[in-house]
Amino acid sequence: MPRKTNTQILRSNLILCEGRDEQEFLIQYLNSTALSNVPGFSNDIQVIDFGGNSELDQKLAVLKNMADFDKLTSLLVIRDAEASAESACREIQHALRKNDFPVPEKSCDWEGLKLKVGFVLFPTCNNEMKNGTLEDLCLSILFAPLAADTLEEIDVFLKRLEERRQESFSRIFKTKLHTYFSVHNDYVSLKIGQAAAAGAFDWNHSALEPLRNFIQEVL
Repeated sequence: MPRKTNTQILRSNLILCEGRDEQEFLIQYLNSTALSNVPGFSNDIQVIDFGGNSELDQKLAVLKNMADFDKLTSLLVIRDAEASAESACREIQHALRKNDFPVPEKSCDWEGLKLKVGFVLFPTCNNEMKNGTLEDLCLSILFAPLAADTLEEIDVFLKRLEERRQESFSRIFKTKLHTYFSVHNDYVSLKIGQAAAAGAFDWNHSALEPLRNFIQEVL
């Protein structure tokens, strides 16, 4: 089971991710039956929340002074691309470089010898980065036969609301995902990590294959 304490290094492979939602999502994914044929996913990886994107620099500095840092064999940084995947990539590279970590040239590349360092941007999880967030990824991997139909109805509903209110939803991806949760009895009021534990997502979805393959390279 990947541990989620933020104050100790407990495993040789470490994922630093942006926020509690991503932390809980990743822990559920790593422990899913989709990855159970490789025990290392559930046994050898720790997931730590580094906070907001602006806090990555500080978290990397703290990490280097933690006990057992020298026992790490891999470090993976995961965050949302947000409004600019290119900017997100540069911000991660800057934080790594400032703290004297190996700096990968692009997403889904490992860099370094004794300590392999990589980064991944949601929602794509691969080298073909695009703007977006974990919520965008979640919308694409919903585990339900009628998920697409439900999302179409939600699109119509939200568009009507915007027209009537004459204002747009500032974070439509979050609004859309949580509206989806709210119309399913199993997911009402749940956060992403809780919805993941309740079975909301298809862990075998092809959108997650690049992430699985990238992590497996260091296990």
